[in-house]
Amino acid sequence: MKQDNESMLLGIKDVMSIMGCGRDKAYEIMHCGDFPVMKFGRELKVHKGIFHDWLENKRKNSYIYKI
Repeated sequence: MKQDNESMLLGIKDVMSIMGCGRDKAYEIMHCGDFPVMKFGRELKVHKGIFHDWLENKRKNSYIYKI
């Protein structure tokens, strides 16, 4: 059951990989307040579907955008 929950959540390294950015920018994205972030101890996690919806919305609303 734990593996199913982990696959639904993205961590900092996942965000770095998806966005093609470094660690500092990934933390900035996770703290932007545009989507809910869960904290497990010192780890930040975001639901995969929510993050991808946020990213798609950013892509649809502007040609060039700053994160």
